[in-house]
Amino acid sequence: MKKILVTGGAGYIGSHTVKELLEQNYKVVVLDNLSSGHREAVDPRAEIEIGDFADTEAVSKIFKKHNPDAVIDFAASLSVGESMEEPLKYFNNNVRNFVNLLDVLTASKCKFIIKSSTAATYGNPIKDDDIPWEEGFTESYKPSKSALLSGIWDGRKTEGEDFFQNFIRYYQKFYKKRPELLFNDAEIKKLRIPMSIYGLTKLIDEIVLKKYNCLSGISSVALRYFNVCGADPSGKNGESKPKPTTLMTLAIYQILGKIPELQLFGNDYPTPDGTAIRDYIHPSDLAVGHIKSLEYLFGTKGVNIFNLGTGKGSSVLDVISSVEKASGEKVKILYKPRRSGDPTISIANPDKAIKLLGWKANYSLKQMAETAWRWHSSHPDGF
Repeated sequence: MKKILVTGGAGYIGSHTVKELLEQNYKVVVLDNLSSGHREAVDPRAEIEIGDFADTEAVSKIFKKHNPDAVIDFAASLSVGESMEEPLKYFNNNVRNFVNLLDVLTASKCKFIIKSSTAATYGNPIKDDDIPWEEGFTESYKPSKSALLSGIWDGRKTEGEDFFQNFIRYYQKFYKKRPELLFNDAEIKKLRIPMSIYGLTKLIDEIVLKKYNCLSGISSVALRYFNVCGADPSGKNGESKPKPTTLMTLAIYQILGKIPELQLFGNDYPTPDGTAIRDYIHPSDLAVGHIKSLEYLFGTKGVNIFNLGTGKGSSVLDVISSVEKASGEKVKILYKPRRSGDPTISIANPDKAIKLLGWKANYSLKQMAETAWRWHSSHPDGF
């Protein structure tokens, strides 16, 4: 029986994946610092270790203790808006700590990792047939200027190529004594694609995975998943954060009176109802995708990237409507200007995952809303 170490396994998607791994007869060890996750979210059949990847020595001891066959990594900061305001936080949590993790894998001779990536690596479409997104877009498109929207660097407002160059220079300077991790010109061009620092850090992680495959023989799958919403159908698990950022959760919070209104960022997009369009996916579908990726990786090795999405787009107002139908209540909306870093449209082409992983999303938007409403209405204060 293979043992899987799940970082961030006390979080929203991580805890769903832990449950699915156990159902599929894997041994599971959760490693989490509990900064945003919950011990109560972890299936009691799993072991749990409390640790932080900033402390490489402590993480190394955990690896030596458990000797995992593979790692599934969910540990990261996740907010697009926050990433534009606090880019160094995202460098430290999403890049530096990930490199620390890969160094521990190298030292412990653990050769397999599944990495949670994101559709935010794609930015905005350049032409109409870029949607639905295919994984090869980030290989074929090499822009001359960065798409980063406005944010803050070193206390001043910045955007575009200036923002990008500041971040990349910081990375290159930070790892100047590790030339094997520095970016070449082709990689820098690729990194100009994302519109947010969050998306940029995840694309950096994907490039770093390729470097570690060459350096240490670590095989990996990066999963670019789209917008997550819904809860465990059995009612055992759901999103529980003091400051959630997912649209469906926030809509439910408004109905439950936890927030005065749902802030809707932008109703002037060039879409049928003026709101941004996304591909929404249930965390249980994502959990299955991680197990399918693990099976694939054990059988093939190497480095690969897959979209996990439904292939269908829903607008922000579609999601709000689904919550209203599930709850029988109306959501009070406060319209706000567009948020920096948010693309107009993002829909997955899941064909590669369907073909190579044997995976397909099963939950509809209606089911996502119904499971989310059951969880939050029965757990109004979370865990």
